[in-house]
Amino acid sequence: MRGKRKLRIWPAYFDIRYSRSKGRRIPRDKAIRDPKIDDIEKAASKLGLKPVLQAGKAYSKYPWKRTGVLLVDKKSSKTEVINMIAEELR
Repeated sequence: MRGKRKLRIWPAYFDIRYSRSKGRRIPRDKAIRDPKIDDIEKAASKLGLKPVLQAGKAYSKYPWKRTGVLLVDKKSSKTEVINMIAEELR
């Protein structure tokens, strides 16, 4: 599944409780508290990114939290895709 046409999207990218150095990838004004992988999957589906959920995976900065990861189609750069999903989550 992993390859050049898929991006890995972690819930930590959208969590307002984390700083940029701890894993958040979007501005604070777009971040939400305690994002759920299911909500991120729904937002990616609405954007037509064909999400694939891999449950039980852990983000490398937080190996004790098994939040899961979402694989989405690479439509543009990772930053742009993350920002599109963040707008859809709000």
